Amino acid sequence: MPAIGKKLHHYVPRFYLQAWAQKKLIYCLQENEIFRPNLQGVAAQNYFYRLQEITHEDAEFIRRVVIAKSPEGLRQSHELLLYSMMLPHEARQRLRETGDATPERELALERAIRETNEDLHTAIEDDFQKHLDALRTGDTSFLQNDQQAALFYRSLSVQYARTNHIKQSEQAMSAERFAIYMRIANPLVHMVAVNVGFSLYVERHLHKFILIDNPSKVPFVTADQPLINLAANPTNNEPPANFDVYYPLSPTKALLVLEPSSQNVPPDTTVDARYAEIMNLRMASHSYRQVFAKSQHQLETIKEDLPAFLNCFRQSSGS
Repeated sequence: MPAIGKKLHHYVPRFYLQAWAQKKLIYCLQENEIFRPNLQGVAAQNYFYRLQEITHEDAEFIRRVVIAKSPEGLRQSHELLLYSMMLPHEARQRLRETGDATPERELALERAIRETNEDLHTAIEDDFQKHLDALRTGDTSFLQNDQQAALFYRSLSVQYARTNHIKQSEQAMSAERFAIYMRIANPLVHMVAVNVGFSLYVERHLHKFILIDNPSKVPFVTADQPLINLAANPTNNEPPANFDVYYPLSPTKALLVLEPSSQNVPPDTTVDARYAEIMNLRMASHSYRQVFAKSQHQLETIKEDLPAFLNCFRQSSGS
């Protein structure tokens, strides 16, 4: 079968990573090695968004564990999402059973299997790009518009969920259970993200929304899990008490969305090198596979300091 659509699927937008790149090249730390690839090849995986064949038992599990426990107003849209992600595989199976499959129909369904979820993520990223551009200039006025605020919080939550849940599940599950999880990950990530985004949107007036300026000699780094929960321990999968968002917007600016009781409020919105160093280690400790910076030196420093930083978390949790 000829190639269909894009094979390499990005789970961090290239327009976001561009702030850390120079001439489309970016410094990357992966598996304790530092290299300088093109933006096209990082935070990406072949067919990352490809729809997996979800069994009816899988679907009932999603309904019972996720949809039934979601806010009532979101359950119908979750059901529609689940249906749309199951449909291409089911349609292909029916065509084969009835003998109505043709090369053209098979090609159309294969395209849907490969591209439906990627197209959804692309649409979410397209909505988010203007919000990112505004935040980088210090403009938060879009939050006064209810529709734009809802889109923004959904986009943040999708970025958090799409690699974070896979990383946590891979660490906590047996190979057999992880294989089951990967079958249902595509709809699950969206449902969890929508639920979290809805919660953030509804409670947005209670949260501390802080833009951080970093004029120090230690620029912020980012990673392939660029939005992290500062209340989470990177060395275990225990559910954190709070959801305190940290999201670097560029080497010189970052976003905090903190719960009212958060202990992560900075002393000032203009931070020093020590604050940037700590946040960079936090970012690296929560990364999926890759950490990005504007210089090789920064990544060498993180590579050297990260083991001791992680050990502090292990000791504090007794693990």
